[in-house]
Amino acid sequence: MKKILAAIVVALALGGLPLSAKVIATVNGYPITLKDANAFVKKATKGRATYNMLKKKDKDRVIKALAADKLIMEEAKKEVPKKDQDLIITQAYIRMHFKELMKKAKKSLSARQKAMAIADVWVRKHAMDIEVSDEEIQKAYDKNKKFFKNKKTGKIVPLEKVKPIIAMQLKQKKFVEQLMKEAKIEKGSKGLKKSAATASKAPEGKSGIYVVKSGDSLSKIAKQYKTSVATLRKLNNMGDKAMIKVGQKLKVPSKQ
Repeated sequence: MKKILAAIVVALALGGLPLSAKVIATVNGYPITLKDANAFVKKATKGRATYNMLKKKDKDRVIKALAADKLIMEEAKKEVPKKDQDLIITQAYIRMHFKELMKKAKKSLSARQKAMAIADVWVRKHAMDIEVSDEEIQKAYDKNKKFFKNKKTGKIVPLEKVKPIIAMQLKQKKFVEQLMKEAKIEKGSKGLKKSAATASKAPEGKSGIYVVKSGDSLSKIAKQYKTSVATLRKLNNMGDKAMIKVGQKLKVPSKQ
């Protein structure tokens, strides 16, 4: 017991910190510990060295590098809101474990959930170019004010804070309405058989113009017209990453 008490007294005399927590430098008052330095050196040397094994000039370089990291991290922590920090940390974790999470998601999600996730991104992408007026946004906000309450204060969130959300919702709604105008709904299996039969035939283009329908892709249209995707892109002045939209008119090679 006396030996234990003696050890505690010595530890307190040295500052009460374990060796790994020993402060070896500071930057603007922020501590840089031996533990920080050892972790840095271990990573840089792939475990072949520790901070104390380095020469003075190399130790100075390590401290300088750690000082920059420490200063940036501490200042950022003070300025970035806590809720944003949590989101950033989550995103970093996802990037680090992406492959593992992707495998887990494929196993965990149902076929419908997977399809809906893909559809959500697809709708958002195509809805981006649709225009909505400030008047439409204001009308939607006034109609749904009860859904824009701050859970903590119970007060209605100002329009300017939720404007981008409302705008995107309206864009998506318009896109879906536009998409459904081109859709043909038939009850029973008759429509399914008819669609399958129609899909196997090349569409009737008029004067070299084809109107994009739901489910179309450039590769599908190119196949139907016995041409290539590159040719279609060239005919329509489309970039390599340009996407087609339902209702869009495309120039296609004349049928032989």
